[in-house]
Amino acid sequence: MVDSTVAESSPTMETVKTEKKVDEGPTVTKEDIEAAAAGATDSSVILKDLLILPPLNKSAASAKPSEQELMASVPLPPIRSEEPVSSLRTALSEVCGYAHLTNYRLQLVPQALGLERKTLVAKQAKANSNKNKNDETLEASVYTGMNAVVSVAAVNSRNDHTSFILPSTGTDDKPKDKKKDDTVVLDDFGDLTLLLEDGLKDGSAFRIVLEKYDAASVRDHVARLRSLLDGNAPTVTSFVDDAPSNNTEKEDSSAEANKENPTATPTAEAEDPAAVATDSSPEAKKDVEVDKAKELKKKEQEAALKAAAKLPVYDLNKPVSVDGKNLKDFFYLACGEDPSLYHGDLPPPKSPKPENGGVTASPNSKSRKKGKNRNKSPQPKNGQTSSEDDEDIPVEEVMRTTIPRMNALEETTRVPCNIRFSGFHPPPSHRKLMGDLAYLEIIVDQEPTIYITACTTGFYVNKSTRASFDPAPVLENPCFSHELLDCILKKSTKFAGLWTKAVAASKERAEYMNATNKDGPFSSLFRVAVRGDFDGYKNPATASAATGIDALLQTPSWLIPTPKPRSSKAAGSDWKHYSHHTHNLNRTEDDLCSTFGVDIRGGAVRDWNEELQSAREMPTSTLQERIERARIIHKVLTDFGEASVLGVKAIVEGQISAMNPNEGARSQVFLHNNIFFSRAVDAGVETFKIAKGDNAARKSASRDIQCIGTLHRMDTTELHTLATVLIDYLGTRFVCQSILPGILSGDKTHTLLYGAVEAGCELKYDEEMHKALENTVGKTLQVASRMVPRQPLVPERLEEIKKIKSTLPAYMSMPSQQEKASESETEVAGPTILSCAPLEAKGIRGSDQRKYLLDISRLSPRDANWVPKEKGGTGMWEELLEKSGGKAASSIPVSVDDDEWTLAVLRPELVSRFVKIRREQWLKSITEKEKSEAEEKDGASKETEEEEIADPAKPDEKKPSEGDNGETDAKDTKADEKAKEEKPKEKRVEPRKLTDEEVEHLKTFRMNINVFLPDVQSMDAVDEKLAEESKADEQIAREAALLLWEQVLPRLTADIRDAGGPHQQIPPDGRSLTEMLHQHGINCRYIGRLAMLAQQEEEVDKKLEVEIKNGNVLRLGRRKMPLYWLELLECEMVARAAKHVLECYLTENGGSAAAQPSQTIASFLSALVSESEETAAQTETRMGKKKGGPDEDDFNALTLCDTGGNGDAVPGSIRTRSEVWTDIEREVGRRFRYTLTLYNPAGKDSRAAYIPLLRRVCQRTGVRLVAKNYDVGGKCLCSGGNSSGGRLTASYPIEPTDVVDIVPLMKHAAAHVEGFVPCALGSSIGLPSLHISLADARTTLEAAHLHCNARSLSPALDLAQEAASLYQRVTDTPAHPGVVRCMDLMATILFEAGEPALAANSALKGLGLLVQVAGFDSFDTISAHLLLFQMLLASQQVDLGVKHLRAALYLMEVLGGPHYVEHSNVYHKLGSLYQGAGNVLTALRFYQEAGARVVSDRLHEGMIMRSTSMILAAIGQLKLAVQTEKKAFQTFSLMFGEDHNLTKASDATLKNFMKAAVEQGNRMVEDEKKRKEEQAAAAMASQIEADEEAEEKKKKRNSKKKKGKK
Repeated sequence: MVDSTVAESSPTMETVKTEKKVDEGPTVTKEDIEAAAAGATDSSVILKDLLILPPLNKSAASAKPSEQELMASVPLPPIRSEEPVSSLRTALSEVCGYAHLTNYRLQLVPQALGLERKTLVAKQAKANSNKNKNDETLEASVYTGMNAVVSVAAVNSRNDHTSFILPSTGTDDKPKDKKKDDTVVLDDFGDLTLLLEDGLKDGSAFRIVLEKYDAASVRDHVARLRSLLDGNAPTVTSFVDDAPSNNTEKEDSSAEANKENPTATPTAEAEDPAAVATDSSPEAKKDVEVDKAKELKKKEQEAALKAAAKLPVYDLNKPVSVDGKNLKDFFYLACGEDPSLYHGDLPPPKSPKPENGGVTASPNSKSRKKGKNRNKSPQPKNGQTSSEDDEDIPVEEVMRTTIPRMNALEETTRVPCNIRFSGFHPPPSHRKLMGDLAYLEIIVDQEPTIYITACTTGFYVNKSTRASFDPAPVLENPCFSHELLDCILKKSTKFAGLWTKAVAASKERAEYMNATNKDGPFSSLFRVAVRGDFDGYKNPATASAATGIDALLQTPSWLIPTPKPRSSKAAGSDWKHYSHHTHNLNRTEDDLCSTFGVDIRGGAVRDWNEELQSAREMPTSTLQERIERARIIHKVLTDFGEASVLGVKAIVEGQISAMNPNEGARSQVFLHNNIFFSRAVDAGVETFKIAKGDNAARKSASRDIQCIGTLHRMDTTELHTLATVLIDYLGTRFVCQSILPGILSGDKTHTLLYGAVEAGCELKYDEEMHKALENTVGKTLQVASRMVPRQPLVPERLEEIKKIKSTLPAYMSMPSQQEKASESETEVAGPTILSCAPLEAKGIRGSDQRKYLLDISRLSPRDANWVPKEKGGTGMWEELLEKSGGKAASSIPVSVDDDEWTLAVLRPELVSRFVKIRREQWLKSITEKEKSEAEEKDGASKETEEEEIADPAKPDEKKPSEGDNGETDAKDTKADEKAKEEKPKEKRVEPRKLTDEEVEHLKTFRMNINVFLPDVQSMDAVDEKLAEESKADEQIAREAALLLWEQVLPRLTADIRDAGGPHQQIPPDGRSLTEMLHQHGINCRYIGRLAMLAQQEEEVDKKLEVEIKNGNVLRLGRRKMPLYWLELLECEMVARAAKHVLECYLTENGGSAAAQPSQTIASFLSALVSESEETAAQTETRMGKKKGGPDEDDFNALTLCDTGGNGDAVPGSIRTRSEVWTDIEREVGRRFRYTLTLYNPAGKDSRAAYIPLLRRVCQRTGVRLVAKNYDVGGKCLCSGGNSSGGRLTASYPIEPTDVVDIVPLMKHAAAHVEGFVPCALGSSIGLPSLHISLADARTTLEAAHLHCNARSLSPALDLAQEAASLYQRVTDTPAHPGVVRCMDLMATILFEAGEPALAANSALKGLGLLVQVAGFDSFDTISAHLLLFQMLLASQQVDLGVKHLRAALYLMEVLGGPHYVEHSNVYHKLGSLYQGAGNVLTALRFYQEAGARVVSDRLHEGMIMRSTSMILAAIGQLKLAVQTEKKAFQTFSLMFGEDHNLTKASDATLKNFMKAAVEQGNRMVEDEKKRKEEQAAAAMASQIEADEEAEEKKKKRNSKKKKGKK
């Protein structure tokens, strides 16, 4: 009922409060603080000792429950009176014995608890323990059988909605006594507050009363049971935490010991040094404090040594760098884990020692001691220390044990039971009259089929067989129960055993999950992502993405973890993904019964527009009202997005008929679920629009939804917009909108107030609508009101429209009187009207009398840089083309005249900046003018005074009196001078207010958004004054465009080079790049211009490097242009162009390729990530070396080929690599006016980052690939001789079987961020996070940031917690970017407060939520990993910190490539860690890796060289140390000069190294000399010994000879 994700991360303020109250910092307004803290001052009632009683039975004659019912009841924790009644039902859905209940109501029992609360809980815990001990099989509930009381559904009889009063006995003509005969039924749509007056209090209970079924509720009940049997068995036995635990045994044993020795003192008290010091002298207290400090320091040192000992060990034969091309282990490396530690040749993992009887690793273990706490975390919790035994067990070994066990539990929780509607269903009419509702067939694990009849009061076993129909109950035991589960439990003993095992396994699984989720969901997400690599499951489908990771992530990953088949027959056939698909009749039935998003149980189809507008008009006077309003808006827009995705999927599959089936497919529109679906294509001349062409139509739809989102964030009630969603799916863009009231009911039900609907008609004008536009769009977005022609189109365009209409049947019979009436109306009303909106915009009053604004194609002027110079543009692109001397590639068009660029408008951020500059200049001119006038006035008055002093004989001059003297005159003069000095100061302190004329003049800074439009009449023929005004507006628009070209773009390039400005860190991927450009007011079409500027900066750096080598540079700057910047820009250009090219391939020939797109997509991606295409001989060689995987015959056997007779339905021939890149380069040239230099180069030198490109293209197209290693950057095979099309071929390096799925991409008008986001289509639909329409949450978070910046940590933490609570109360889930920001801020506050362990805990939870929101590889995840590393490092958890640092490194490689600017910095940090731990060899390897990376900061490069030289000197490599330190000295001297401290320090180090090297050399020479002398002496000694031996032998021979002679 209460989500604990945020609550657990909020520590008590005692850990944050400082001893001394200092300045609270810049005070936020009092109103903001009070509004932010309003939620904390809640005066609600806390209800305690509440119970939920089991279903009512006939035996329960008295209102007071029996002891047996109390034993079966569900105790509730203390809850607030504002708790919704629906949360009680949600809680019951997780309780064993109650989870399968679906058709019931709750009644209030004011006084129910007859036992003490602790006694009841103790008895229940003892009973559950006995059941677990004896392994008893779960039986059917005794409260749902024949004696169960089944009632009709409750009907609301009160107008105040406080409760339902239902008569339990008696007739209508007898008076009722409320205390005896009436019961209070809970309103499922209300809360508990209004039940207080009906007797709700502490100790009350809620009685379950079963209700009768109907046909629909039977289907719901079957669906619920299917869900429970599919791995969702209940796990909860009690919501109360005060159940007896292992502490009870300890307390009992200590109590017995105290009885034996009453004088014994508790050990904890005797050993408490604080207690001892209390009665001691001050000297003793001081000694105790000193001892404490020493002990604490000793513990910290020991902890640091232990942490250093746990650092990962790297094999000397393997590189220390992270392989960014390793996509096979993506989910391991993205979480900082080493796959070899999970699947390497390691000894069998040891089971973690259970703490207090915790869970053991053995799957068959049944040892469950009484009262033992089994919620043990497999790894130590941040900020806490576990036992020594647990610390000795590596986390990898624990996970190697936990994951297979969890897999086995997942299999056990799935009961092999098939519940389906019988072939005899539906009941015949005569059986319906007897109460039959449905007939079911139950198949339990190959047992005989059980045939069940569902009636109004429950379920029973009937006499039917497969061959005969007899729905009557069996005679022996019909096993009747109100619940289907209990009926099956009574009938099937095998099912009862399977269900018992499933519930036990579900409980054990919940304990594992609770243990791993203590620090947030991150570890659980990792487990689910990689569980397919471990044993434990029988069927690979249980570990597939659809049932696993996709259900946990809002944004589906572009890589899918594919489980490995475990059977020996499937070895080597991992590419056969269909082996993961299981036979499931329930899934088949759900698909056939799908309503494609329509809620058929809700009666009428949902009116999305009315729900949305009613929610926006809800009161906002109190915080609770604002929260409720934001919740409903968020709920409606979320449901609308889900319904839109399902509707588009149904349209693509042909499940929905078009409203205009007689027209072409591209012009067809659909109405489904009260949502209007249309394709974003040029529909012709039926509607009034300025732009033409399909490209312009796609861009117009995107601009329209962007403007709708802007109005949604403004949260205005004067203008209304429709719920709108864009969805890109399989190359087609769909526009999904709610229905405007009255638009489908004829012209009389709605009124056009503003603009024009049909092409060729005149514009309408309404004063009220115009004022609403002025107050919203005009004031907030700086849109100017200008006179426009009533007939805006030029005569040529009107004639063209007239000709086209004359050929259309719908317009042939149009009477000409309408044209005459319009002409007469024009003569009366005048040729112009006032407009504060785009010409294409339409203001319509719906049948609900609300004013709606439609077709808002722009809210800022058209970009003059993308207007041809001859049509009034700036001509900047043409000037660049002239400067290049015609050397530009042929892929760049000569002119910027393109239909799509009609919709190219300036960003609102740039417009705001431009208007601000103009206003500041105007205010400055006014100030200077007033200052000069004041100076002239002061000068004139001064001259007048001088004249008066010089001419004392003037008649009006007053002569001094007799008493006056010179001192008085001097005092007066000084006073006048002082007044003159103070007068201008007062003017500067108190600025004057603007006059009405000046306020009106401020409106002139607004910009005309209807400039540079094609086929629009010029104002020259209407009015000269208006024509001059229009020309002035065009000049202002040109100045804004030039501001972007001449200042903003060069400034951003300079900031990237100098690492300055608000964005010191270069974005790691295209999505973060897009957000950064938008914040600067730069459109993404300027990426090509930024790339040109980056190339110029790189050329400067290259020339400078040559000068440095030649010794011609005396002083060197610190920064170089990062090479990664140009790589990122080109990668994003290629990805965006590739998306459009692939969409063209999929939609050509009527979308034939979209019907079977795997081959087209695989060949396209293969061409994209390769350098060239391989020859036939190279293909044969590669296939000969291939081990496993599909070959040509395998691909041909996957599907039928050569079908379709080469008709239009057969996909066209696959394009070669050169054709693909030609199309991409052409699109890059048209869209960005740029020629690629890094991708598809002519030479061999390439800086192309193919893995980031592959990721970005998949994200922008919705393609999902198998997580495996792809040979990118080499040769490819695209067509494979597939000239006929329709045949699957072995493309390389990406094969058709590697393309697992294509998901739609959604752009929601109310999304939290701009852009298209992938949406999963599985068991749950993943949508982009939406904007929260609650200003209180944003204000509270901003106030928390202000307090944090001012070091006012205590209120900052309170406000951050309150902001997280507000966000979560709106979204009903913590997985939202707002909550993630709050968690990160809380972690920062705790870290600043000196609580790194608590900060790391909060940051880890925030990381888990961030992964749920944005995926494992979002750009924000990198920052989260780096932040978490700092906090873990400060809390002495270095080993965990290194994991997150390596995760950040891997994500940098995948997102940015090998040249990302932060690589060297992170590797240098790792080297410093290992150097501090004493592992100098590993530190040296990290330093060398950091130096091998491209470094754009010369200072950092010098520091890396210094660190490397230190390590080299430490290991005795002084020669290399001198060489490395010499490079560092040269770098520092060129940057800072000879007198800088770094240069001096490097010089001193270099001298020391050289001296040590000389000494080492001398020692080596001496040692060599000694060695040679020793060798010579040894040689002489050996020679002497040899001579002596020879002499000895000679003597012996001589002596023998002498003896022989004798």
